[in-house]
Amino acid sequence: MAKPEAAGSPSPCRIMAAAAAVANQDAVQPEGSPMRANSVNSDESCHASMVKKALIRAQRENRRLQRRVRYPALALGFLLMGGSMFLAFTSWTSQAQLVLLVRDLLRSLGCISWLCACLPSDRWAPKIGFVLLIVLGVKCLIWHAQKVAVYAHQLTDYLDVRQKCHIENEEVDCFLGAYTIGTTALTYVVMRVWQLPYLAYGLILPSRATMGRLWVGLALPHLAEGITGFIAVLPAMVVKMRMGKTICSNVFLYTSLRGFYGLVSGILLMLPSFRRWVQFRLLAASGAFTAAASIAAFLGSCSASKVMEVAQNTCRYIVLDKVTKQDLMNSSPDAALKRLSVPCHLPDIDAFLSHSWHDSATKKWEALQAWRKSFKRQHQREPRLWIDKYCIDQENIDASLMCLPVFLASCHTLLIIAGDSYLDRLWCLEEVFVYLQLSRSRDTIEMLPICNDLDERIRTFDAEVAQCLKACDRQKLLATIEAGCGNYQTFNAHVQDALSYALKKSRWATPA
Repeated sequence: MAKPEAAGSPSPCRIMAAAAAVANQDAVQPEGSPMRANSVNSDESCHASMVKKALIRAQRENRRLQRRVRYPALALGFLLMGGSMFLAFTSWTSQAQLVLLVRDLLRSLGCISWLCACLPSDRWAPKIGFVLLIVLGVKCLIWHAQKVAVYAHQLTDYLDVRQKCHIENEEVDCFLGAYTIGTTALTYVVMRVWQLPYLAYGLILPSRATMGRLWVGLALPHLAEGITGFIAVLPAMVVKMRMGKTICSNVFLYTSLRGFYGLVSGILLMLPSFRRWVQFRLLAASGAFTAAASIAAFLGSCSASKVMEVAQNTCRYIVLDKVTKQDLMNSSPDAALKRLSVPCHLPDIDAFLSHSWHDSATKKWEALQAWRKSFKRQHQREPRLWIDKYCIDQENIDASLMCLPVFLASCHTLLIIAGDSYLDRLWCLEEVFVYLQLSRSRDTIEMLPICNDLDERIRTFDAEVAQCLKACDRQKLLATIEAGCGNYQTFNAHVQDALSYALKKSRWATPA
């Protein structure tokens, strides 16, 4: 991932500087003059072209990631699963147990490969995986029920007429076989009864949460395999040997390895850190890691042209003199506030306001008014801001959020009011990150600090533990981070660098 630009380094955002110069010249040119109209149209066209190119680049990088990761992982999964489809009987011979061990290894690696083909920001792939795992779980329940029913019939015949019992054409002691089959079936039934509702509930969760449950759903059969190996199969072998039967030592070895592999792999698959490690390593090895994939995750399946069209049709700003202190008191949506904002072209927005609704409204208001006075002295007019509460269409929030990267890239300045909770809010961190990934220079970030220890907070924040008002929003944002960053440390370092630079160059004194 590219580091943020150093101060003064060349940047595509010099277009923004040109746009600002045009805006300053507006005061000189008469209101309807052709020169002014041509300048504004040229600026808008240049600006829209730059933003659209950034979106196209993000989607191109996302497609490259799919070519390098998704399709190879799917193909490898099919090969591994296909190699595990040979017949393997459960007779207690060393050859059978070795075949079972190899089969279990191929199946689990095949499933993991398929899971790695599901990227954190995917919307439908995890749901499809869920459906398949649920179908396999139901099939497994039916298979165990049939196996218990068949053996119960044999056991009845043994009690009635002393007819010998068999498991897969191998004669066994009827009661020992009943213990083995009954314990195995009970373990798997209990596991499936817990697994299936767990998976079914995941179908209504955000994709990232669904992915986590998908890995847990795969871990449970591994754990069940390991548990049955140690509490059913191995004890039955010991009893059989005490009854005078001969069992090869390799059978004990391979059965123990199967049980140990099942327990270890099941535990690992349950750990979120292991899941992220596998996916991040895969993406890093493929060379497909790029922060632009995070932008593509915001856009979803919409094309760059469609996103630009929606953004241009819904873009609005609020003149700062219409913002009241009362409105900054809470984040509760108020559709009436949209009437105060003004439809506009994308380059018309002076600043995108990034702040935490949990910070002191009084301090934010005072900082905003001080910045407003400074802006008016410099530009001889009121500033025009993009503020979510005024500019988002409350009746179509998803469309507004899809356009968030466009709105961020279109503003001349990212205005940050950073208080005690700013770095604990995931939306705030994501806004900074997306702003940087759309070729915006950190020189265009202006910070208004409203707490004393902001430098320490910047050094120590962690996006992985940052929160959102809605749990589903948090899952979506974490998915966009995981889609484009090798790990959270990389994301943190990227944002820390920009915020530390913005704090150092801030001309606004930290309040006492």
